[in-house]
Amino acid sequence: MKLFQTGVCVFGFVALLSLTSSALDLASASGRLIPDAPAVNAVKVQDGKTIRLVIKDAAGKKLFESELLGSEEKVFTLNGKATSLAVHDLTGDGVPEVVAAAFYGPRASGMFVFSYDPAAKKFVTIPCTYPKQKLTRNMLVSDMQAKNGSDMIIGADKTVTMLGLVYPDKAGKKPTLAAYSFAFKDGSFVHQKTQPLLSK
Repeated sequence: MKLFQTGVCVFGFVALLSLTSSALDLASASGRLIPDAPAVNAVKVQDGKTIRLVIKDAAGKKLFESELLGSEEKVFTLNGKATSLAVHDLTGDGVPEVVAAAFYGPRASGMFVFSYDPAAKKFVTIPCTYPKQKLTRNMLVSDMQAKNGSDMIIGADKTVTMLGLVYPDKAGKKPTLAAYSFAFKDGSFVHQKTQPLLSK
């Protein structure tokens, strides 16, 4: 009987351990994301096929958890280097945002920019808008998968370039590769132009 009880305890401990260790921290970054407040930690977490962003204070208390970002890890390019998570001021207000990318399929990836909203007292995604198409998204999108992050580039001038496909209006023609550029204006990343790229 004692042996059985011990076996149950060991089994229970292993099961508990597997549950608590299923989530994996993919990347982390810290900074003063909230005005007039201490630095906080941003962590990109994967649990199975689910990737989310979690922001915690210095004591480890959870301040924010995002909705689903994607299913697989994805990197972008910042300052000439590939990264999947960064704390960087993209809006020019002196307060950094959290930038995170994830692949969500079937061939598309998203770059999410999270900013602290003092009025709502919470973190929100900065939208991406296409004025001509009257389209708004909660992320910047690339449907050209590049493992080195060259399909998502944040420039030194804070512009964002995303590689993607331009789909023709006429049926039967193949989509072409292009670079979509965005600039932050009036609370969102606004599409500036689409530059066709030569196919190799």
